[in-house]
Amino acid sequence: MSATAAVLYVVRLIHVLAGVGWFGEVLAVTAVLLPALARASAAERGRLLTLVFPRVARLATVLGGTALASGLLLASWYTQGHPARLLQSTWGRCVLAGAVLGGALYAFHLFQESRLEQAIEERLGIGVRGAEETELLLRRLTLVPRIGAGILLLVIGCMVAAGHLP
Repeated sequence: MSATAAVLYVVRLIHVLAGVGWFGEVLAVTAVLLPALARASAAERGRLLTLVFPRVARLATVLGGTALASGLLLASWYTQGHPARLLQSTWGRCVLAGAVLGGALYAFHLFQESRLEQAIEERLGIGVRGAEETELLLRRLTLVPRIGAGILLLVIGCMVAAGHLP
């Protein structure tokens, strides 16, 4: 194995692990953290929000950023620095579709999710809202990570398809 092939292998491995890790993190939020938040008392919600959610958000930032950065390196290598080449093959179009979806989701994470997290903390952590309003807000909050998981599933599907195309 040449040095170039070894480096590409490592970058691809990092890319796959970060992407799948990001997907797993979003699933954990959807299946574990939000249901726990919904069942918690107002005091427990505040504690959960201040202890767990900032770490989860940082993990998503690191995993998503790593997946995108390593993906950009791979795309740059395979297109020899000419991204327009991605449009010339089915493989390239699959990679491009996955990159656009993943990049858009990451941008949403960076610019919108932190605001959403603050809103959650303000509204649920202090227990300002009534039980009915809290339940409605929690139902709405479950939608964001579910959509994120769906988008990441599409990204992974695009990349798996690209991996099986010439």
